[in-house]
Amino acid sequence: MTRLNLTFIGSGDAFSSGGRLQSGILIESQAHGLLLDCGATLLVGLQRCGITTDQIDSIAISHLHGDHFAGIPFLLLDALFVRKRTKPLHIFGPAGTKDRLAEACKVLYPGALEGPFPFAVEYHVLDHSKAIAHESIQFSTFAVSHSQHSAACAIRVDIEGRTISYSGDTRWDNNLIELARGSDLFICECCNYDEPSPAHLDYLTLKQHLVDLDSVRIILAHTGPMIDKNLQHIDLEIAYDGLQLQL
Repeated sequence: MTRLNLTFIGSGDAFSSGGRLQSGILIESQAHGLLLDCGATLLVGLQRCGITTDQIDSIAISHLHGDHFAGIPFLLLDALFVRKRTKPLHIFGPAGTKDRLAEACKVLYPGALEGPFPFAVEYHVLDHSKAIAHESIQFSTFAVSHSQHSAACAIRVDIEGRTISYSGDTRWDNNLIELARGSDLFICECCNYDEPSPAHLDYLTLKQHLVDLDSVRIILAHTGPMIDKNLQHIDLEIAYDGLQLQL
């Protein structure tokens, strides 16, 4: 069994609390580079980590908020004019991803990112009702509780014999139990420490449910300032920009 390499390109929230970059996690096998979420600061993070956009074969978007998908126009810009990309790029996301991204590209770089491109951009809709297979990867998604207009989902990735679960953004939702079940790694958002939110998890609520989360390893991400202030009270691992690990 080959190893997977994971790099947290960005581990922060929408406000870049603590100077952290916005969400982006690169999973690399020998055959494929999969990016989970693509916040607006992605290119900065890639360069800090010594990673190029050529290493990204596909992107899976958990929901349509800027700190999770707004880096894609800049990735395309780099692919076109810096890397001279020719290989296809596959983008997985909730219904509406293609249209929302087209609007963002048109606003940010009118004309330059409207295509056609010298490489194919293939879109795939993540559907809670069925798993999607792509090359050596299988995606399963779960509805979670975030904001009304974000089409939020949690993503479970089976790749090279490992399972990585990713909550995206959500308050506590019982679907997280099924999402994490039997996974090798559960990357869980934890924006707050002790303040429940209608859109995000807090650590004390998550701690109450840890007994239900059957995962070999849990890492907190998308952390906010109250997590920074309460590090001495937190027993779980916390992601940081540039964190690398192997599975």
